[in-house]
Amino acid sequence: MKALTRTRLLIAAGALAALPGLAAAHNYSYIEGGYLNRDFGADDESGFRIAGSGSLAPHFALIGEYADTGDLEQISAGGVGHTALNNSVDILAGVTYEHIEFGSADDNGFGVRGGLRWQNADGRLELSPQIRYVDFGDDDDTSVHVAGLYGLTNELDLVAAVQAAGDDDRVEAGLRYNFGPRHTGH
Repeated sequence: MKALTRTRLLIAAGALAALPGLAAAHNYSYIEGGYLNRDFGADDESGFRIAGSGSLAPHFALIGEYADTGDLEQISAGGVGHTALNNSVDILAGVTYEHIEFGSADDNGFGVRGGLRWQNADGRLELSPQIRYVDFGDDDDTSVHVAGLYGLTNELDLVAAVQAAGDDDRVEAGLRYNFGPRHTGH
């Protein structure tokens, strides 16, 4: 009886492990950009950002962002792994190379991020909460970043996001263009 129970448990565990691969996933091939307001330490400046993601494999995408708010410029480039938990939720984790220029000073470092992408049943609303960590040698910061998207068409979304951290608070607003369907689950 024990061998039969273990066999059933292994079959059930294998079926559950396969479900995320069978579930639909979000689109990870897009470009977005727009307005950015950044409160970095004592400076509060506005500017712009452009970001994108390109799917390289079923569960991996390259990501990048350039942000410019006058005295502060930042480049992030890296990759993110993702998998569908069900038809409306993906879980993701990624790492980035970070370069920052603040006035005449510049620094290099790395970033780590993890979060979710959730889309409602009709596919027009998406929420994406993430925890982000950046390290520039002597300076590091952990923040919570929450983005919301509203689908205008299948390819075009309105994007708004807020980020709260010790020294780097952000407010973003803009547009996202999806290369392909926004979500394959509907």
